[in-house]
Amino acid sequence: MSGRNTARTCLMIIIFTITACFLPLDKSFCLPSNQVKSFVFHKDSTTETVAVYLTRPFASHAFVLHSPERIVIDITEAFLPQVHIKEKTTAPIITSVTIAQNQKDKVRVVLHIAKKVPYKYKITRVSGPEESALKIAVFASNPKKSIKGKDTENTEASDKKPADFMTKRQYDKPVTAGIKNTASDSDESLFLFEDTSATEMFKEIDPEKPKSDLRLSGIVQIRTSMDTKKNEHIENHTHFKNRILLESRYKKSFRISVLSDYLYFGNDNETDDYDLDLHEAFFSYNNNFIDFSLGKKIVRWGKADQISPVDTINPTDAREFILPDYEETKQPVWMANIKLLFDIFTLEGIFIPFFEQSELDYFGTDWAVFPHIKKEISASPVPENIKNYFDRMAVDEQDPDTETEFGLRFTTTIKNWDMGISWHHTTEDIPYFKSFPVKNIHVDGSLNREDLNTVLDTAVFTNENIAVQFQRTHVLGYEFETILSDFGVRGEAAWYENQSLLTASLTSSNHPTFTYVLGADYTTRSDIYLNIQFAHRYISGYTSDILYFKRNNYSLTGEISRDIFMDWLEASLLYSLTLNDNSWYLSPRITHTYFTNLDLVIGANIFSGDDDTWLGRFSDNDQLFIDISYRF
Repeated sequence: MSGRNTARTCLMIIIFTITACFLPLDKSFCLPSNQVKSFVFHKDSTTETVAVYLTRPFASHAFVLHSPERIVIDITEAFLPQVHIKEKTTAPIITSVTIAQNQKDKVRVVLHIAKKVPYKYKITRVSGPEESALKIAVFASNPKKSIKGKDTENTEASDKKPADFMTKRQYDKPVTAGIKNTASDSDESLFLFEDTSATEMFKEIDPEKPKSDLRLSGIVQIRTSMDTKKNEHIENHTHFKNRILLESRYKKSFRISVLSDYLYFGNDNETDDYDLDLHEAFFSYNNNFIDFSLGKKIVRWGKADQISPVDTINPTDAREFILPDYEETKQPVWMANIKLLFDIFTLEGIFIPFFEQSELDYFGTDWAVFPHIKKEISASPVPENIKNYFDRMAVDEQDPDTETEFGLRFTTTIKNWDMGISWHHTTEDIPYFKSFPVKNIHVDGSLNREDLNTVLDTAVFTNENIAVQFQRTHVLGYEFETILSDFGVRGEAAWYENQSLLTASLTSSNHPTFTYVLGADYTTRSDIYLNIQFAHRYISGYTSDILYFKRNNYSLTGEISRDIFMDWLEASLLYSLTLNDNSWYLSPRITHTYFTNLDLVIGANIFSGDDDTWLGRFSDNDQLFIDISYRF
């Protein structure tokens, strides 16, 4: 079977499988009506408590697993919109909490217990008029006793009166319809479907310590890599990145952060770049009806992972292609952002006064637009004047005539479907190459030495630089997220009035495009996390000189992960496959989290495919890497 037929067969199977998930064939596909809305971790001097909040009363079953030690609570006839959440703590007993849609009608809560810590626990169910709660209180037992079942208190009771730490909870309008903000002076919750990342929302509160209005935090990250092999072409064999983010928050109204970023590429074409800049800085105000913020910040639209066509608000740092985590690449911009919170829907508006482009390199690195074209020409058997010509080549960027951007987004929840529609009138943050100084050329996308030497025979050299512009466009988007059978399902679709695409003449052409993404998450009973996303992009008015893409482009991206030793050593595989051209990217990695706030990741980045394809052009850049992150 040919590669094209194989790709078409795989595509048909994928579309059939995803379509089958949407078909309400029988009642077994109906979602449970009891939704997990939020959860909170609470710590004082003697007790650590996890509380899970649901929309109505529920039934639950608790048990203990050993090696490693875990308290497990299954909540029946319930669903978790975010499918899988795992967060760490710095507490002495509960080291982390996992909440996952274990089956289509069951949510499993797992409390991971520190090694060799004697403990007892008590479970309480609380029913109220607006919501119900599951409270798991864990406290130290006599350290001389064993932590086996006979020495562990395991009670599950129904209590009409809320526990002390729940009595002061205040109810605000939902951030997304159906999900209420339930924070108070002494408790903080992690809210599902919130724009803020889960790590920022999962906080420990010690009521015995005076609560400061000013909070400081940060992250120090070091990433280094080395190529697995040396090739005849010019490339960077080593790479080093140091990223330090310091953040300060005053109450819930002000946030400011500073980013120090150093990026180095070594060996054949050595380059480095350092930037010290204001990262986020904004004021926010919210009440029962409005959520307003003004300043420099990151706003996330859409539901999909990695490939998110609806997420167009913030530009990205593309200097390392797709290697960093998606959230790490997002760059804040100055904006005014307002959400009006109604009972059944949320209306969001955004205004951006200044244009910010994505950060990328034009020359000199493995991941640049024209990677090592200058050095490759210099190493080629061409006349000296041509070598000097390419060495002097530069880029002239023209700012857009109109910098302001506007956007509107409407989100709601209908029968357990969290969905939204959006419109964004924006300027593309990727460059449109208006002209290239070398005329009458036709490259295949690899931009290697042999390809360049061939086209230079008939090339016409002009006395100009590369001219770059940034084009205006409209983006219409749709997004959704829900639970179907045993799977968490999410998706996006976006129509772009124009998208800039590089052509064989090394200039750009504009084309309307339509992209949709369908994704699914699943957590097995043995805690294997599976994520897959299928994406299709259609390019209207397609011409054969467009590099890297076809008229219809199909891809698969996702992740497979599992804890392989206790809860502090995880094995995972990130993948991206382009079905059109059989090119792919794999990143197997091991993540070590034994030490508090310190993560160590060891892995590889592997590319494969023809050298004129979107992923295959980096097939010479396979690398081993180490990533160390410390949070404080």
